[in-house]
Amino acid sequence: MKKRNIFPISSMTDWHVNDTLIETDRELVSILNQSLQINGYTKKITRVNLVFMVMNPSTHSFRPDKKFWRWKAGHFDMYMNVPDYDKFRTATKPEARKIIAELYLTGIKKYLSKQKDFNHELFYKDVKELFQKEGIL
Repeated sequence: MKKRNIFPISSMTDWHVNDTLIETDRELVSILNQSLQINGYTKKITRVNLVFMVMNPSTHSFRPDKKFWRWKAGHFDMYMNVPDYDKFRTATKPEARKIIAELYLTGIKKYLSKQKDFNHELFYKDVKELFQKEGIL
């Protein structure tokens, strides 16, 4: 039986971003899904997804950060811009992993902290400790 992907991470990027940097999201997804269970934090949310956006601000219109809470499915999606396009585009794989991990933690504070039936403080603490243990932060 295949394990469910409870903590997916995906991206929206322009063509200037190196594919190997985008692949770092798979590593973070694997770490999160192997180490955490969502039911320890909530009864309503069954999946927390980060979509990180890496778009050249000089050629693409700005897309604001936002969240989608699809309550029937139990899916909570966070769309977040990488704060520094050029820094991410030229980052090494470990640097890109750190940028995405920090963005994930920012999303927890910014969006999940507003969800009533979600223990965002414990989730934030557990995710941060996991990223630190794995040498990402």
